[in-house]
Amino acid sequence: MITSHAIKTIILSALILFSSASHAVTEANLNQWQDKKYIQSAFNEIALKSEYRSTQQRVLKWKEPIRYEFVYHNIKANPLIERLFDAHLNHLQNITGHSIQPHKAHHQGKANLSIHLTPDANYGQVIKSVAGNQVKHMAQRSHCMASLNKNKENAIVKAQVILPVDHVFSRGLLITCIVEETTQILGLPNDSNWVNPSIANDASKIELLTGLDYLLLKILYDKSLQAGAPFPENQKTIQQVIKKLESNGEIKHASKTINQTGLFPILN
Repeated sequence: MITSHAIKTIILSALILFSSASHAVTEANLNQWQDKKYIQSAFNEIALKSEYRSTQQRVLKWKEPIRYEFVYHNIKANPLIERLFDAHLNHLQNITGHSIQPHKAHHQGKANLSIHLTPDANYGQVIKSVAGNQVKHMAQRSHCMASLNKNKENAIVKAQVILPVDHVFSRGLLITCIVEETTQILGLPNDSNWVNPSIANDASKIELLTGLDYLLLKILYDKSLQAGAPFPENQKTIQQVIKKLESNGEIKHASKTINQTGLFPILN
């Protein structure tokens, strides 16, 4: 049984790793990611491509409100983990303007985002039952995972996040998994080692959303960018959104804005 004290210790360890990674970002990196062409290239890499499926470089995003639930597999409910998820999902809602709320009894239909918490021993079994065999050996290849379902219009209609709880605790990966997986299921499914600074860069060890991540989310959920918009037609809209973000100062102040809410104030 993992105590609350042990959990808090792990979170503090994760924060130290995050701080070290943040200091490694140079001034040159900061200038680079604020360049409009770099932002568009990063968006194309993270939003219009995917690690595991063909995307045809079409825009992928939610249209319907997201209603999430926690599903436990052979472990007790963990209020601390739920609070961390709640804080990050609320942060994503504030950034995107897209409704993301816990599923309640009065909501119509079922939850369309399920967050599965499981012991490591059952991780592979839960992946198979929840996500199917989308990728072979996923339990061995991943520390945590997410999958999503889309309709013919390329709108996301359902998503699942799966965390092997004892594994992420022992590796100090709880924060990383919460942030990366729940952010990716909004429609940023790809990882890339050249997009920096970003949680989509696995080589960087960044654990919390960055200013660049903030901008990618703002672009994706701008109302002018429609789910299913094809490449290269979507490029003109993306350029227009980036120009708007520049003109209203959001590119300049992105790093400051992203740290005002969400998990950052909780962990600092």
